[in-house]
Amino acid sequence: MSRRSQHIDLYVAVQRDADLLSGSKLKMIQVLFEDLCASLSAAQGHGIHQATERKNQSLTRAQRTLKGLQMTLGQSAQPTLGSKLSELYHYMGARLWQAHVHGDHQAIAEVLVLTRILADAWMKLSPTRQMPLTAWQAKSFAKVH
Repeated sequence: MSRRSQHIDLYVAVQRDADLLSGSKLKMIQVLFEDLCASLSAAQGHGIHQATERKNQSLTRAQRTLKGLQMTLGQSAQPTLGSKLSELYHYMGARLWQAHVHGDHQAIAEVLVLTRILADAWMKLSPTRQMPLTAWQAKSFAKVH
């Protein structure tokens, strides 16, 4: 691994840890989904290149991340949504088990599609952050209005 890619990996890890330490449950769930997508994509890539050991490591990481997502459900203000998500996570876990034990590449692809859909939905829950106006932008805005 090159020095540059090591630095990039370190930066990504620090960013992820900072996001987790921010204390926001929503941000924690978003980070878990990002990690799940990355693990599943890596597993797919390793499967294509016949790197069985690395594929299994990526699948194991994905299964652990999915368990983390299951643990975030807990007591919810919307128990129906929580139970539906629990069922979906259980299904995704079963498909990952099939991928791990039987080498089912379709199972990885299916779980990745579901993960991306869910990750997108969780990202849409983030409040939009507006950057403060610079002095020049504020002056231009005042002239127009």
